[in-house]
Amino acid sequence: MMYLKARWRSLLGSVVLVLATSTVWGEMPPPPPGDHIAPVLSVRTISPPEIHLGRVATYQLQVENLGQQAAEIVVVQVALPNDARLLSASPQPGTIENGVARFNLGKIAPRQRREIRMDLRPEKTGPIQLQARTSFATQNATEIQVRQAKLHLRCSAPIEIGHGECVEYQVTVSNTGDGTAEDVVVTPTLPSETHIDASSTDPITFPQLAPGESQVVYFCANALTEKSLDALFATRDSMGQVAEVDWHTLITRPRLEILVEGPAIRYLHRNGEYVVRVTNPGDAATEHVDVELAVPFGLKILGTSKEGLCNQAENLLCWKIPQLNPGEETSWSVYTRAVEEGRQVPQAKATSRDGLSAVDQFATDVVLRPQLFAAVINESGPVEVGEIATFSVMVTNHGTRHANHVVIRVELPEGMEAEDREGLTVNNARQLQFDPINLAISQKRELTFRARGHRQGEYIVRATYGNDASETELAVEGEAFFYSDNRTQVAERPDFGTETSLPQTR
Repeated sequence: MMYLKARWRSLLGSVVLVLATSTVWGEMPPPPPGDHIAPVLSVRTISPPEIHLGRVATYQLQVENLGQQAAEIVVVQVALPNDARLLSASPQPGTIENGVARFNLGKIAPRQRREIRMDLRPEKTGPIQLQARTSFATQNATEIQVRQAKLHLRCSAPIEIGHGECVEYQVTVSNTGDGTAEDVVVTPTLPSETHIDASSTDPITFPQLAPGESQVVYFCANALTEKSLDALFATRDSMGQVAEVDWHTLITRPRLEILVEGPAIRYLHRNGEYVVRVTNPGDAATEHVDVELAVPFGLKILGTSKEGLCNQAENLLCWKIPQLNPGEETSWSVYTRAVEEGRQVPQAKATSRDGLSAVDQFATDVVLRPQLFAAVINESGPVEVGEIATFSVMVTNHGTRHANHVVIRVELPEGMEAEDREGLTVNNARQLQFDPINLAISQKRELTFRARGHRQGEYIVRATYGNDASETELAVEGEAFFYSDNRTQVAERPDFGTETSLPQTR
């Protein structure tokens, strides 16, 4: 600070106020000895050591008359900085022109002090130059350094993890600016189903974060979402500054599926094959898979394509798979024989050590049904025209149930004529029907009929058969061949009972 006597009023000087680290800056040295009659103005500046960007800084200019004579019409001109905005002043400036605020303080009596208060908001980091001038050429300088905190977040966590495991997030919040960050709050955002407890997503607060300082916080979540776990972390300070970082963790999980395939229908006492397939359609391996196949007692186990434990008392088959990799399938066959009529349902179950399970079943209807097979056999071979050929119809029941009321019909071609016999009904000489018969399981019956051929040639004999359980009749064909000697012409049958003269031979 400097002092100027009243006789130097014609001289103009500047007071540059430089704010440093102390709240009250620039204590005034004592006035020159022996000269206190003229007014002597002292300018003293009070300001904060530093201010954060966006906040309001209050500056005080204290103008004091240290002389013994009043100072008339004291005027202070303050050149406002370009990088700060004047919000208010007390007293109000008389004028503000070209960035200069002019304050009229009027008269200042000896030993009297007057104050000018100004509220400025910096709009840019860096030092602020505040220049003030009085009519007494008194000069002082003050500088304030505007600083700004800058928040930065960094996250570290696994990029891939198994389903159900705990994901630990290491979140680092740093202040990369040159100002102190206050009331720094770090808040995680995680899906609700991944919360470990009620406080797992509580924000964490730091009262202050100095320039260059970093703090590490930890959050945990359970990997229970599908496909990936998406997390977002945000930090905010008292000035409303925000920084964010997100993290995506791929969640892998094994899956277990089991499928049983087999015949939908089996006849009693027929063999069948069941295929058991165990697959892992997931994207992680599963270990120690136990597989069981419970076979109903209506199916007798004949064997398997893959050796496994068997509990004969429960008709249970068991296998173990040490490891099932993603996309892998293992399968084997089970061979059975149907021994009981009705619906038989083998049931399969697979479980793994990590808690996976899958079940499946397959229904097979074991049925009883007569199964007829017939054949028409010509027992006479080629027969001369006018003679009789003998035919047999062989019928067998290959099914699993008795065949009742089996009806067999035979239709002869034109040129053949049936012969009547017991147990056979003949209509129009060419349509035959046997009396109904019954056939036990595996029983065979032979029915015969005779027919005469009237013309030479090969003939097709067609037989149809069915029973009361048949939805349609089945057909089978046989053949017959009748021949004649064309060189022998018989006009009429000779009467060998009368004498006939024979030609004489020489």
